[in-house]
Amino acid sequence: MPVALEPFVPSSGDPWDSQKAAHLLRRAGFGPLPREIAAAAAVGPDRAVDALFVFPPALPIPPVALGDAQAAEMRLDAELELLRSTRQRAQDHPELRGFYEQVNQAHGRAIVETTSWWLDRMASGPAPLQEKLVLFWHGHFTSSFGDVQDAIAMYNQNQLFRQYAAGNFARLFDAVARDPAMLRYLNNDQNQRGRPNENWAREAMELFTMGIGHYTEDDVREAARAWTGWTVVDYRSFQDRRTFAFKPAEHDGGQKTFLGQTGPWDGTDVMRIILATPAAPQWVAAKLAKFFVAPQPPAELVDGLAGLLRQSNYEVAPVLRALFRSRAFYRPDVMHAQVKSPTEYVVGAVRHLGIQDADWIRLGEAMTLMGQRLFFPPTVAGWDGGAAWMNSGTVFTRSDVAAALLVGRLGVPNLAPLGSPEAISAQLLARPLAPARQAVLAQTSVPSMTGVIHLVMTLPEYHVA
Repeated sequence: MPVALEPFVPSSGDPWDSQKAAHLLRRAGFGPLPREIAAAAAVGPDRAVDALFVFPPALPIPPVALGDAQAAEMRLDAELELLRSTRQRAQDHPELRGFYEQVNQAHGRAIVETTSWWLDRMASGPAPLQEKLVLFWHGHFTSSFGDVQDAIAMYNQNQLFRQYAAGNFARLFDAVARDPAMLRYLNNDQNQRGRPNENWAREAMELFTMGIGHYTEDDVREAARAWTGWTVVDYRSFQDRRTFAFKPAEHDGGQKTFLGQTGPWDGTDVMRIILATPAAPQWVAAKLAKFFVAPQPPAELVDGLAGLLRQSNYEVAPVLRALFRSRAFYRPDVMHAQVKSPTEYVVGAVRHLGIQDADWIRLGEAMTLMGQRLFFPPTVAGWDGGAAWMNSGTVFTRSDVAAALLVGRLGVPNLAPLGSPEAISAQLLARPLAPARQAVLAQTSVPSMTGVIHLVMTLPEYHVA
């Protein structure tokens, strides 16, 4: 085991306690509750980490609205097929506009419901780490409904991230390269011999696997040629445009020189060559460390994670297990070093306040005002995160959401466990407030315990994980 990943061994001077257990559950999930923290503290670090990796064997049932979108598609497909069978052109039938509008509206409703469905899984699903990793991969291998305009394709990609959540990065990379939402988002569905489109090839190296400085413009061009013919079955039906196809007639099978290696490469070869470089595990390890550890993780920690990623042939679970068990993960400067994303803030608040029947649609709208709209990343690079989450506008939105949750406007709260300042600190922060903060709370003129809860939810301590 690399020195930077030396395991944490509890001692009398540095015990495994509730604060370390809370730190683990915050980073590997969303808003842990006192009973969950107590259970993790009781079993010790190894068993607490092992419990995180128990994922359900089957993927969850999809949101109902996806079926409505599919039904609208089938009605339009039937009309188009009838026209084709009688050799008529769709553009000569303006009445089809209504069918297209129904499809677009159904997908618009479906992406809203899919967002709510996913947020609810984060709050109440059986595997918090699995959903945290789905969120991580969603911000890493970005695609946007704003470009794809297909809620079913976006849901399928979300399920893909769930399937490979802590699995093999190489297989996930290959699956994403064939994913219709990604093919359409980065235009590889248009990448053909003689007319290469470089978008996917460029971002696959720049943002997904290696980073700038580890490839040349010639490598981008050659990789784009290798990925020609990786597309979808057809655009004549909605199902076909959500189905991957390799089309030999559109593939450039000529010799290519990519990262110094020459051959008749295709996309599979390009991925193999990329993953064999020293830069690839380093890049992926750094992204994992920034998400789970700190905005500026120690270089030696990233090196250690990269080495483990290479040794495990890109299996993610052993890398995360080693990270979560490491002494470095529990350093004082790592604990509470991450600013909560809007997703973490909202899902955590719903859990902490015991909200039943959460209004995820309105909460999702509030998250947009906080700077994060799921399924709509601002760029292919995803969200900046960290301190960028906080500004005068987003801070007030967070405060407003906390207030709305507390008074029952966004669901039904259960505030019974929050009957004293000590209970509030335990539930919301999983640590006692500093004496100075306690003094402020003691002197406040807030007339009710609900007001005290809201005050704590606006403190800086509640906005970090």
